[in-house]
Amino acid sequence: MLNKLRTWLSAKMPSQAALRENKLLKIFGERFLEPDYWNYNRRSSAIAIAAGLFASWFPLPFHSLLAIGLALLLRGYLPLAIAMVWVSNPLTIAPMMVGAYRLGNHMLGLPMRNFKHLFVHDFWAIAPPLLTGAFTLALSSALLGWLLTRIFWRCSIIRSWQKRRR
Repeated sequence: MLNKLRTWLSAKMPSQAALRENKLLKIFGERFLEPDYWNYNRRSSAIAIAAGLFASWFPLPFHSLLAIGLALLLRGYLPLAIAMVWVSNPLTIAPMMVGAYRLGNHMLGLPMRNFKHLFVHDFWAIAPPLLTGAFTLALSSALLGWLLTRIFWRCSIIRSWQKRRR
């Protein structure tokens, strides 16, 4: 399964020359192109999933850049970090932000507000609970994603050892 994921991701990735010429990615410098970030293993995959899940919770237009920055900082597998950002997509972003807002309201002890035109007219009133909830959910989903990846990888290694012994 992991080889299929690697094959699929490598087919979808642009060339190094195209990445080098991308204006948005130039902020990361040449470090972005180091081979360590483009090879996966148990550690780098778990970090990439955590970075992508963490970045997907923030109401930013540059989720991928945040995931790339975290993956570079923590030495994660870049293609997987970028792919995991798409947990928040046009179908899921609204429920994710409403859930983050409600959790933030509960954590801060604030009253719930009516959502009709709230994001347009009164964004700064909802920003503290929204960001509090988003950060809490980002951190918890990143930790859970990291842990489940490590467990899944370990179980698959144990299964392959057992299969080899038989």
